[in-house]
Amino acid sequence: MSPRWLGRCPGCGGYNTMVEEAVEPPERTARPGVAAAKPVRLVEVAPDKVQRMATGIPEVDRVLGGGMVPGALMLLGGDPGIGKSTLMLQLAAHAAREGPVLYVSAEESLAQTRLRMERIVPDAPQGVHLLADGRLDVLEAALEAPWRLVVVDSLQTVYDPDAESAPGSVSQVRLVASRLLRYAKAQEVPVFLVGHVNKEGSGRPRAAGNAA
Repeated sequence: MSPRWLGRCPGCGGYNTMVEEAVEPPERTARPGVAAAKPVRLVEVAPDKVQRMATGIPEVDRVLGGGMVPGALMLLGGDPGIGKSTLMLQLAAHAAREGPVLYVSAEESLAQTRLRMERIVPDAPQGVHLLADGRLDVLEAALEAPWRLVVVDSLQTVYDPDAESAPGSVSQVRLVASRLLRYAKAQEVPVFLVGHVNKEGSGRPRAAGNAA
């Protein structure tokens, strides 16, 4: 963080990597009509038995502590080409056998995603729905339908058209992630976010059509 623009980031040493982001003061009071949250003693919280959802891949279930938790927002990050999209398509196909699944791929067309899915899961169920659009308002409109699982591939390619920052910037990624977290908690739907990391170790959108 810097109070002014710098040509070279003092942290990572990269040039032209600093992005301007407006900082708004935090709200001190609850909005009208919204009840303010109050601290609750731990012993007064009723235990909630969470029904985890199996992914169909035992190793993934083990990493997630027994399966996907409804309302959880999970980030799958890594270098391009290591198999993140392949893994997500397998999870989507498995979950679609129990209910409708939304797979958002703003990097590839609908036809490209279908070809990839049919290559990975030849008997893919009919419950997988595809959305090839990176605009956040379009995605949120699609989220109004009931979904068993939502996969966003990738986080850096989804953006808010009304925001001044560029797609893939830090402010856009924060905005998109916070809105999807709000959706996941409100609807109790597990959401997977795919995050790509470049050679410099920062998340950046990659060229459309590349394998992941």
